[in-house]
Amino acid sequence: MKRIFNQTTITMAMTMAITCFAIAEGARGASPAEQAIRAAGSNNQFVFVMFYRGNDAATKTMHGTLQTALANRQDAVVVPVQIGDVSEQALVKQFDATRMPMPATVTLAPNGAVCSVFPRRITAPQVVAAIVSPGQTQILKALQDRKLVLLCAQPNADTSVPLGVRQFQSDALYNSRTEIVTVLLDDPAEAEFLTKIGVKPGQPTPVVAFMAPPGVMVGIFKDSVSFNVLAEKLATAGKCCDDENCKHHKSAQAPQPARR
Repeated sequence: MKRIFNQTTITMAMTMAITCFAIAEGARGASPAEQAIRAAGSNNQFVFVMFYRGNDAATKTMHGTLQTALANRQDAVVVPVQIGDVSEQALVKQFDATRMPMPATVTLAPNGAVCSVFPRRITAPQVVAAIVSPGQTQILKALQDRKLVLLCAQPNADTSVPLGVRQFQSDALYNSRTEIVTVLLDDPAEAEFLTKIGVKPGQPTPVVAFMAPPGVMVGIFKDSVSFNVLAEKLATAGKCCDDENCKHHKSAQAPQPARR
């Protein structure tokens, strides 16, 4: 199966950290860095959390690159965190920052999704690329929450979500762990992302991209895709469930022609 989001596997390791971070923050009160992260999320801004040990040349270079690349942007902020700062130890621990090569920058989307991790160095193009599209932030968050994602790329806002997709989400086996994300096929903000995952922008009918954690592309389908095809393709990818008697597991084991 094709892997998508090259950084998803890396950032999956931080998913539990973010969950624990939110719980711990509520229990003990937020540190200055945690308050800054929370405020940025409320303002729909990305956060570049820069962990560092000392004010050495590498740290100065990384911080300077971040500041310069984001100087004219209102959608992102930099939050430096010195890993020896007593007041920030909970945040350092939650991100396991002491084990990262220093300095290191973690990029968080407004919804809390980890978009990227940059150890030791970062370039201006990497900074810009880390600010991903709204659709991608939704998908990253869902995958990091260990959910299945059905991305429906629609030709216009009035287009209905395909029947097979709705049936899949409503099925008792999948409804609690499936998220539907919709984007417009002609949205310039999503064009690069859609192209990256193999969906051609500008198509006249909806396209369904099926993804599973940590970043597996199960398949790309036409809007006529059925519930059974989605379930069988998921089983073939080994992402269905742990029940050996599941009918979709059994169906996936039998030779089948490719269906779209």
